[in-house]
Amino acid sequence: MEKNKTEVLIDYNKCPPCSELVCIGVCPQGILEKGENGKPQVVDVLSCNQCGICENLCPVQAIILEPDVVLK
Repeated sequence: MEKNKTEVLIDYNKCPPCSELVCIGVCPQGILEKGENGKPQVVDVLSCNQCGICENLCPVQAIILEPDVVLK
């Protein structure tokens, strides 16, 4: 079944391993968690509601929401 949802892109070249990980703490859907590299990783993209909080609060603008991507 195909579904239109948001793709959450993280530019790891911009994203330093930060101690704050604001993006993880602010996501109301809990789609992000800390990866082994100390950077956020997407664990549940289908639950993303496109609120944009992570994108807006990322201090280095490393998170980009791409709405209406067809996921299979």
